[in-house]
Amino acid sequence: MKIRKLSAVAAVTAASVLALSACGSDDNGGSGEGSGSTSDNVFTIAYNADGGHQAWVDATANSIKNTLGINAEGKPYATFAELRTDVTERKMTGAFRTGWQADYPSLYNFLGPLYGTGAGSNDGEYSNPEFDDLLTQGQGAASVDEANGFFDQAQEILLADLPAIPLWYANVTGGSSEAVDNVAFGWNSVPLYYAVTKEDGTPVRANGTEPQNPLVPTNTNEVGGGRIIDALFQGLMSYDESGAPVNELAESVTSDDQQTWTIKIKGGTTFTNGEAVTAKSFVDAWNYGALLSNAQLSSYFFEGIEGYSAEADSPLTGLAVVDDTTFTVKLNQPEADFPLRLGYSAYLPLPSVAYADMAAFGEAPIGNGPYMMNGAWRHNEAVDLTVNPDYSGPRTPANTGVSFVFYDSFDSAYNDLLANNLDVFDGIPDSAFGTFQDDLGDRAVNQPAAIFQSFTIAQNLEHFEGEEGKLRRQAISMAIDREAITDTIFEGTRTPAADFTSPVIDGWSDTLAGVDALVYNPEKAKELWAQADEISQW
Repeated sequence: MKIRKLSAVAAVTAASVLALSACGSDDNGGSGEGSGSTSDNVFTIAYNADGGHQAWVDATANSIKNTLGINAEGKPYATFAELRTDVTERKMTGAFRTGWQADYPSLYNFLGPLYGTGAGSNDGEYSNPEFDDLLTQGQGAASVDEANGFFDQAQEILLADLPAIPLWYANVTGGSSEAVDNVAFGWNSVPLYYAVTKEDGTPVRANGTEPQNPLVPTNTNEVGGGRIIDALFQGLMSYDESGAPVNELAESVTSDDQQTWTIKIKGGTTFTNGEAVTAKSFVDAWNYGALLSNAQLSSYFFEGIEGYSAEADSPLTGLAVVDDTTFTVKLNQPEADFPLRLGYSAYLPLPSVAYADMAAFGEAPIGNGPYMMNGAWRHNEAVDLTVNPDYSGPRTPANTGVSFVFYDSFDSAYNDLLANNLDVFDGIPDSAFGTFQDDLGDRAVNQPAAIFQSFTIAQNLEHFEGEEGKLRRQAISMAIDREAITDTIFEGTRTPAADFTSPVIDGWSDTLAGVDALVYNPEKAKELWAQADEISQW
């Protein structure tokens, strides 16, 4: 069946938020390089213009400007790839749009990868030993509930330091064409592509973005590449629509002490080149992903395994192949939620041919999942997948394939959806928030998902270091009228944030100490900004 229509929302123009007060201007920000930086006494928020972000960035900048009396504006990049390049190369001169779409359903997944010292997605280079220690204690807890208590304490430190400014939780908004049925979206907002049926037998056309890197599981940490990786590979586990882990290649994952784990996999499965998937396929792939010299973005996922080093090349001594279908994992300390992580792409296996030339492999990956490559990766255009006839897991495709079409903007993708030229879409542009549910009827979707949105202010920017920086971050956060922006621009598709995670994750809380920093408070914001000026004039 098709997704049912959810409650409609009234159409309101973005202009009413862009003019949050009479004293503000409607600056749309600069373009390209040199549109402003903190050192020029301009507070900028960089964003990718191909993702439908301009309206909320402009509204947020105007809210900051009107409250604090400073010059604030958006800084557009043409594409997500261009934005990410400057972020990863540490070229940002102001704040920049960030967020997180959960890899696996755990509070830790929103905290460790983004804010742990040296973590692969810690784009602002935040470091706080007390925060790191609480994460470590949480990972070593005897139960998930006990772990969440430590993670809550860690979040309270984040609410004081504000390495990123939490904005809102995002619903997944999207829809489907008239040509497909059985369209559903998972707990993390990603469509369940394998479940979609299409009566005419042609591949399902889905929106995507050009992956940032070659398609290597341990070097892919963004949505465009991630959804392709997930379709091409089968790991130990996957997650169902609600986020519950489901065994894929894992027969069992067991431990007597939560520190040494025995993993048994199903025998008789192969990669699409005919090579057998064995315990060694996992051990070798994990070792490759963890090795410092390989510079993999997801290497931190292996930091809990004995032998991992972030300072020198070191094999994962905690991994041992027992036989073709069994391997063991020894962790540095007990970790109750270790099995929960095993559905993430960092833990996928690789065929032996990958190691001959990993860059070339990433251009034409050989996997073992529900789908396999159908022709070459057409850069900046599309990746076409066809069904893998040898796949026998829980995600058996109900269609003949999926074509991920890379769009320059959500508006053009939405127009294709309305014209039935796109079958599955998960990025309704802000220009259509007021109308898409009426436009699509029972083909529209608007449901909570594990998506957190923010902007990050790097720790080393002028005026944002030390005590001055903490005061300015808190002032900026309190200067943002999240309720007005989510109500007017997003029209019922966002909820103001009360922490750094997501309400769909077990253990979420909106009563953490310090949550007042996320509440619109113009007078307090001005007071904090003035205190920062006493340290160093803006």
